[in-house]
Amino acid sequence: MIEMYLLEQLCAFKEYGTLSEAAEHLNIAQPSVSRAMKKLEDELGVALFERQKNKIVLNQTGLLAAEYAKRILDEERNMEAQIKAFDRSLHTVNIGSIAPGPLMVLLPRLTALFADKVVSSDIETEEALLQKLNRNDYRFIILNRPLDDEKYICKEYITEQLYISVNHFHPIATQKSVTFAEADGQHFIMYSRVGFWENIVKEKMPSANFYKQENLEAVGEIAANSDLPSFSTNITQKILPSRQNGRINVPFSNPEAKANYYLICLSENKRMIKDLL
Repeated sequence: MIEMYLLEQLCAFKEYGTLSEAAEHLNIAQPSVSRAMKKLEDELGVALFERQKNKIVLNQTGLLAAEYAKRILDEERNMEAQIKAFDRSLHTVNIGSIAPGPLMVLLPRLTALFADKVVSSDIETEEALLQKLNRNDYRFIILNRPLDDEKYICKEYITEQLYISVNHFHPIATQKSVTFAEADGQHFIMYSRVGFWENIVKEKMPSANFYKQENLEAVGEIAANSDLPSFSTNITQKILPSRQNGRINVPFSNPEAKANYYLICLSENKRMIKDLL
């Protein structure tokens, strides 16, 4: 059986073109690579290189061998990743979301449903969420759009409405609604991990300033003792008391201020999403 390190060194030689550069990339001595390539030829019983003065190059057989070596190494890495992901799934339930609001609603249900497992969550971009779902790093993800693809189970979950949160003396406090344009130019206190909402408010209010806070509860505490506006949603108002205490919450009327969230998993996990909903 061919040892994996021989295939790794063959792939490195093909990629970097010389023994010295392959050795440098692998952080080993050049003679070690030379011996490995000779050993690989001996084990296969064929010549993989054309040996010229002061250098060697892959022949046609060697190029084919390098292609197979890459496939084998890719499969080995995929096997390792899949086995680790499966083992994690036995002990943990990981979920990723495009925004924090739906997690506030979902996490207590997940914790109750998977009482024997550790439940963890992250807020990431849509691209990162899909990549990690497809390689089973996440059991579920939450996006603000549906996916029309047979490989996924996609269920509408919850709606979130964005509000501006102000004190009683703020001019907006008397309004029934507000547009992004009307609120532009102000200084906002904002939680640093609001996901896709950050892109929306920065795009729609280009003249506004945003003072980010790492701690979610700190946002409410600072806002309660400040004249600066902050943001809230129908979800945070219900779950976080600080979003109500001494504050007036006025909804943004722009269509971009409302998000419909979808709970998504791979089709093979459809039983779990059914239990959850």
